[in-house]
Amino acid sequence: MLVAPADLMAASCAWREPARTYAADQQWDCVAYRWADGDTLTAACQGSPEPVRIRLRGVDTVERGEPGWSAARMELQRLTRGMPLVVRPHHGSFNRVVAEVTAGGQDIGLAMDAAGWSKPDCPRR
Repeated sequence: MLVAPADLMAASCAWREPARTYAADQQWDCVAYRWADGDTLTAACQGSPEPVRIRLRGVDTVERGEPGWSAARMELQRLTRGMPLVVRPHHGSFNRVVAEVTAGGQDIGLAMDAAGWSKPDCPRR
């Protein structure tokens, strides 16, 4: 049985991902235009009159003001700026949509994690 990375970390960190609140087949076409840190961006999404704050699923980078946050933010910008994004929402959290975000066929959350941008303790949310 294949276990999702978020499920593996949830077990080791005593953290449980909230239940899915969006349909499993739902996806949005978006373009990012603001980046808060290495795992949160704001995007204009087709069909939404309001900006959408998106928290990447599968990675938890350092927060604004913590050492390394600016570099993580710049990497997220590099991976998403000007790229058409496919956003697959999972659930809401703190006025954000937690979602798998794909750009150019690459899962951005997993790419950020694989490149070492995750926090050392309980890094994948």
